[in-house]
Amino acid sequence: MIVAVMSDTHMDQPDTLLAAIFERYCREADVLLHCGDCVSEETWSFLNSHPRFYSVQGNCDPLSLSGSLPVLRELELEGFRLGMGHGWGPRSRVGDEIAGRFQGVDIVCYGHTHVRDWRLSSSGVRLFNPGSLFWPRSGEGGMARLHVHRGQDPEVEWITI
Repeated sequence: MIVAVMSDTHMDQPDTLLAAIFERYCREADVLLHCGDCVSEETWSFLNSHPRFYSVQGNCDPLSLSGSLPVLRELELEGFRLGMGHGWGPRSRVGDEIAGRFQGVDIVCYGHTHVRDWRLSSSGVRLFNPGSLFWPRSGEGGMARLHVHRGQDPEVEWITI
């Protein structure tokens, strides 16, 4: 199963670049996740055209979205339990803070830091941040695709934009 994951798009309107990224990396993915900060209803609606789109509330999302998006979300994909949350607090602790809000998850997908992350936490949970699509704080901007298959270790495919 291919899970396209993005976060922190910070777009007032979807544009031709987002449309091209969606067509190339997201449309054929089995699932599309957004870890918060779409920033506009228009961008959220565009991404929501994917038949299996799941997102969470980000700190920069408008009130019109915040009221309908969960702060935290859990999904089960190919036998893996995924927790999702945008994030808050000191950037160095965001992944661990979000992971602490879930019990029994295998992977925690989060955003907020604008920095890519794929590591095993001290509690044994895989922390995964795709970074910011267009506004990276360090390193490269983009998104990622998570490859999950029952009984196998998940793998990340980084996509640099």
